[in-house]
Amino acid sequence: METRFILASRSPRKRDLLGLVVPADRIVVVPPREANEAGFEGLHELGAIEGRLAEIARTKLEDVVDQLTSSECLIVPGQPQIVIAADTTIVATDCDGILQVIGQPPEGDDWKEAVRRWFRDCFAGRTHLALTVLCVRAPDGRAAERLTKTEVAFIADVEKNLEWYIDTGEPRGKAGGYAIQGAGSIFVSHVTGSLSNVIGLPLEALLSAFEELGPFR
Repeated sequence: METRFILASRSPRKRDLLGLVVPADRIVVVPPREANEAGFEGLHELGAIEGRLAEIARTKLEDVVDQLTSSECLIVPGQPQIVIAADTTIVATDCDGILQVIGQPPEGDDWKEAVRRWFRDCFAGRTHLALTVLCVRAPDGRAAERLTKTEVAFIADVEKNLEWYIDTGEPRGKAGGYAIQGAGSIFVSHVTGSLSNVIGLPLEALLSAFEELGPFR
């Protein structure tokens, strides 16, 4: 029986990326039940940030594995299932030289001001990191984990198009307040590392995990 690929995320970007490397009709989206995640408050060292990111990704994986175990409607007898969870965040240096974790813009009316601040104080003329921890669980229970880092450099003159970009609404729901695969690409001067990682799912790391745990049918 063919393997199902369980994606532990509601993100359409992650689903689209996963569909580039596995059959789209075998992808099943099962979001984690718990929306509240551990935060990054007080973490300003890269190692500590990476550790917290791994904790978040593992928790998502465990949540979905538990759902698959406890819910009969999610189980197809005899069909192998691979669970894929990933969490991505942006890490940038602010004007004071301190590392800051930049997640998605706030939900309230102050989201525009948050994006302005990030672009002006942390991104303009600087290089920041997109970090993703990917966790993959094979049908036999074995797991593989990957940490992917991508450097993203922004142009210095973000001000010219910043208000226009904010008015598009694209920054909402995006880590760092921009979409590199969309209009946000106008601010990017170059990328070093995995582009798919910045979008939300590092395909190189995913294929590496599949190779470690596979082969799969």
